[in-house]
Amino acid sequence: MNTSYCLPDTRAYPTDHIQNELLLHAANLVTPTSKAQTTLARESLQAEITRMLAQNNYTNLSVAMAMAANRDIYNILWDTMEAVLQAHNQTEVQWLALPVIVVGGAKENIRLPDTIPATAIAETFKNQPWSEPWNKIHWAAHLISDTVLTHIKANQWFAAKQNPQLATEFLNQLPHTPLSVESGQSVQVFYALGFASTDIQPALNYNLADTALPLMQVWHTHLATNGTTLFINPLSPQSPLNALRTGNAMRLRMACDVFTTNAIRTIRLQSPRVGVVIAAQEGGKILFGFNAADSAFELQPQTFHWPLTQTDNIDSIVQNFIDLLAECQVENIRLLHEPISIQTQLPSYAQSISMIGHNPLFSRSH
Repeated sequence: MNTSYCLPDTRAYPTDHIQNELLLHAANLVTPTSKAQTTLARESLQAEITRMLAQNNYTNLSVAMAMAANRDIYNILWDTMEAVLQAHNQTEVQWLALPVIVVGGAKENIRLPDTIPATAIAETFKNQPWSEPWNKIHWAAHLISDTVLTHIKANQWFAAKQNPQLATEFLNQLPHTPLSVESGQSVQVFYALGFASTDIQPALNYNLADTALPLMQVWHTHLATNGTTLFINPLSPQSPLNALRTGNAMRLRMACDVFTTNAIRTIRLQSPRVGVVIAAQEGGKILFGFNAADSAFELQPQTFHWPLTQTDNIDSIVQNFIDLLAECQVENIRLLHEPISIQTQLPSYAQSISMIGHNPLFSRSH
């Protein structure tokens, strides 16, 4: 999607220039001057990160990630680190994680099964060219929460991939977080974590295509519990770092979708037209505000806060949101061109009309 929505980026990228070899290599990959320089920078970056993780001394990597001056440099560092953590020979193990987004509704807190339906998952993939490795995955005893997965450091992944024994010990030490649906509505992400030989690598990042619905049914059947209404969205199996990134992004998107449809439904019960305001907020957030389009019908404002990560594509987030509004036949939208401060309340749709912005469905005029 090449559309630009004029929404300012309020993420606080560092402006200080520091002497960091990793940042230098990454910058050379963002703006290469020759093919030879690109090759050298890529190989040097990967070798340096490998050396740091092998020596369990990755302070410079942490500094580089924190001081990346823009999204492109951050992504290059992330992707290189992710590549280093892959299995590179038959001795090493390949870690993988399958994100499972759980949209749940319940009248009280209810615990769900937290085991992994390994046999049923393998059966789902039996007609794929890489089906055999699925029967040889060493799975965790239970699903892993996003909090637990987030707190695993790169050097721990590096150490745990060296051989199956170390991988098994690492897996067995991970804390157990019960899987539950809280009272009301909730959107969570859990991960089926495991490791295998390098034979599993062709299956990672694979488009689920025809297996998407059967895999969804496997998880729905496995997690179904009396007293809950569940919608399960399993994503493609990926390396853990990529799974964490896509899993959290999809959890946030689905949470936004649930919030949006509920807000629109509530407003339409009391007002003929829904008004939506999209704005950037200082501190790296996007705000989506919902109210009646006409000031005479204004209700208690409802606002969804989307915290941006360093890797988020703002235009893609806005595009997905606008697509959902179009499906819900909401036409009164105002996208503000200037960010609002943390202390300022998001204006209502009626207030936003007099502010600099446009309706992304129809025009870019102020």
